[in-house]
Amino acid sequence: MTTTIIVIALVLAGLALSRTRVVKELNSRRFMPVIYAAATVYFAVRAFGAASDHARVWPHALLAAMFLGGVVESVRASGIFRRS
Repeated sequence: MTTTIIVIALVLAGLALSRTRVVKELNSRRFMPVIYAAATVYFAVRAFGAASDHARVWPHALLAAMFLGGVVESVRASGIFRRS
């Protein structure tokens, strides 16, 4: 539970950091997909661990799906894969 709270706090800190002037100058649009992807991987691994321990999987899977949606939306907004 503690690590889950830490991961969510780090995502929120990344979101707050992406709004600062320093990161905006470093092109913050490419900054947030990495944060969301890291959280997605973390919660996906937690869901797999819960499944292998025969515990409740849905909280971890739900959070992984939410952060995966954040990754997709961030990548779309940033235009990382835009055709040139």
